[in-house]
Amino acid sequence: MKCGSALRTSLVGISLLCSSVAVSSRIQAAPAQMRLPSGVTLLAIGQAIEGAPTVYKFKLANGLKVLILPDSRNPLATLRVKLDAGSNREKLGTTGLAHFFEHMMFRKTQVTSEGHYDRVLAGVGGRGNAATSTDYVVYESSFPGPALDKMLELESQRFKLLDLQDPYFTTEKGAVISERRLRYENDPLQRGMEIIRRTAYKSTPYEWLTIGTKVDVEQMSIEEARTFYRDFYTPDNAQLFLGGPFNVENALQKINDAFSDWNGRAKIQGARRSERAEQSVAGKDFVCSESVFEEQHTLQFPSEDNSYRSNILIQVLLQILNDSPDGTMQRRMTKQKLATSFGLFKTTWQKTSQPYVAWFKLNRQQNWPAASDYFFKELQKALSRPITPELKKILLKQQEVEEAEVAQKMSSLVEFYEWNEFFYGDFQISAQTKKIIESLTSKEFQAWGRDAFSQKKAFHMGVTAPGKAIPCGDFEKTAALK
Repeated sequence: MKCGSALRTSLVGISLLCSSVAVSSRIQAAPAQMRLPSGVTLLAIGQAIEGAPTVYKFKLANGLKVLILPDSRNPLATLRVKLDAGSNREKLGTTGLAHFFEHMMFRKTQVTSEGHYDRVLAGVGGRGNAATSTDYVVYESSFPGPALDKMLELESQRFKLLDLQDPYFTTEKGAVISERRLRYENDPLQRGMEIIRRTAYKSTPYEWLTIGTKVDVEQMSIEEARTFYRDFYTPDNAQLFLGGPFNVENALQKINDAFSDWNGRAKIQGARRSERAEQSVAGKDFVCSESVFEEQHTLQFPSEDNSYRSNILIQVLLQILNDSPDGTMQRRMTKQKLATSFGLFKTTWQKTSQPYVAWFKLNRQQNWPAASDYFFKELQKALSRPITPELKKILLKQQEVEEAEVAQKMSSLVEFYEWNEFFYGDFQISAQTKKIIESLTSKEFQAWGRDAFSQKKAFHMGVTAPGKAIPCGDFEKTAALK
């Protein structure tokens, strides 16, 4: 049960970073007739998409935050539980634990037999999945609304009473080892990028892949797994999001009944910010070669700007880059045989440096200097373009269309609010998008762009074809001698 880390790049789905945003000023008055279970607090009521259902945010006595999205437009429901238990909670020597639980959480609990989760989910006509990233792990299920009681019982059992015993631990550890060999060790590009990342992001929680290092995964112990589960699978480290055809009071009472006895306090393993000054890597090239058919390169632009506004501005920049009679930036690079793929985004890392990233794929006939020179040339042209009323109108129309698409599907709408809440602490923050675009001036945009995309602080990471750089197998040894 796997899925990759989602990269949200639209104007609607760009709630990717973490900043402190007060929500108390947005709290609407609670309905006079609303009855709350003992110990439950109503934190906020509101919406980020006009015309979408109102969202209710609560906090249980044990610290679990709950967002309920009542929507009777269709009979399907979505339930997502997100924990601040990604790979940035790990440390060298015990990496891979966050991803391991993406597997283990679908096994047996102390009160249910092996396969119980899958049988119940299939029996109600539902589906389930999970995903792990550097910053979080999320467990998602969709099911018919009348199955809510069964699904809450099913979910609460594995979060409170997961049975970390053999042979299940060893079986899932073996599955992770096999997955790592298939997806990373047997893939030249991934193998090379792991080595590059280990060097470029040394001494940060991002130097290892989410799946963990080869040695750590192979040597993972059941005691380490139990400690990670105890330290981070706690109610005060989790958020529950429920959307579907429910009465808010009834759904809240059911959630409280199922999860109020979930005990524990999260153990924070020190600060997650990088101890490495970004200036130490400015201007450096972290490049090695593997037997790849397509090269992969990134330009990393370190940034301490964790604001929601910065994510809107990079979308404005991308729109300008793509606004050309000759087609989008990627199409122009493809036509001129400079690259096969191009992307521009801001990372989703939480509570740490938030690099802007320009991402390229090249075939063996293309070369990196030409691709990067073209990027910087087009970047400077884009940053010199005025922010006109016509451009703002296009951006606002895009937002309107994307919001309408998100609002149509319950799973998308729940995930949309989840991103806002998890990375900003405010499920309504994307409501600021229109105001940010309307008030943006050319001077502000250009000042942001010059600072965000300064070549002086950028660094280059890449895996090239053989003969173009030192072999990846020798890269770390060489880098350590410098």
